[in-house]
Amino acid sequence: MAQWPLIELDLHQFYGIDTADGCLDARSWRWLAHRITGLFTIEHSRLRVKFYPSKQQQAPARRGHR
Repeated sequence: MAQWPLIELDLHQFYGIDTADGCLDARSWRWLAHRITGLFTIEHSRLRVKFYPSKQQQAPARRGHR
């Protein structure tokens, strides 16, 4: 999964889930899918910003215009 680093950081920041401690072994895929889906509802999650950047982030930087 190419976006796993973003997901891992967001899970820790927003849900307090440290994936390195093996906690996911005791959880179902459904449980994880709901948490990941929930990250898209958090305005400043890395995952949401990656897939749904704000209009300001999408606009190319203007240089040399006065």
